[in-house]
Amino acid sequence: MLHEDKIYEGLSIELVVHSGEYRGKYRTRIEEVGKRILSIGVPVAEGQFIPLREGTELEIFFADNISAYSFSSIIIKRIAFPIPTFIIEFPQRIIKVQRRKFVRVEVIRPLIYRILGETGLSEERQGFMNDLSGGGLLFKSEEKIPLKTVLLLKLMIGTNEMEILGTVIRSLKEDNDCYLVSVEFDEISEKTRDIIIKYIFDIQREMRKKGLV
Repeated sequence: MLHEDKIYEGLSIELVVHSGEYRGKYRTRIEEVGKRILSIGVPVAEGQFIPLREGTELEIFFADNISAYSFSSIIIKRIAFPIPTFIIEFPQRIIKVQRRKFVRVEVIRPLIYRILGETGLSEERQGFMNDLSGGGLLFKSEEKIPLKTVLLLKLMIGTNEMEILGTVIRSLKEDNDCYLVSVEFDEISEKTRDIIIKYIFDIQREMRKKGLV
């Protein structure tokens, strides 16, 4: 299935360059949609436009409230005015990807969770987040949480306090009798996902400055 109906003007995308001087991952958006081409904004990193060359091969990821998608393309033209944009080939094929395809970074900080059951929400319980991605997170809990349990997570993303619904997809016991719980976010808004991904990129940028990645 092409999924071409998922592409629209203003869609936020993650642009991945796998080789060359500007190898990395960048956030931008689709500016215009044509029958054979797409116009995307030139991504910015540390206040500077990323001057990718014509012919650069790209892998592009985006998501809606249900699934994540990816496609391959190539830059066929660079435009400087009125706004810096790249003209890329319209994808011949768009595929669904697993949530684990989202960039994942280590984030160690407390979070609050509540279990959503048949009688409503449980009392608040404390956990510690281990890592974070645009599709979910891993946190440490003192209790075993069954698979497919729905949780209401309360956590800080940068300076933003968020409440996000998620479903437990894995729960592994550690040697210290704690559990590592993997959660996949349930139908979060594009705005919320953008805040999370921007936060992740900020962390990666600081890690690159310190030579940690």
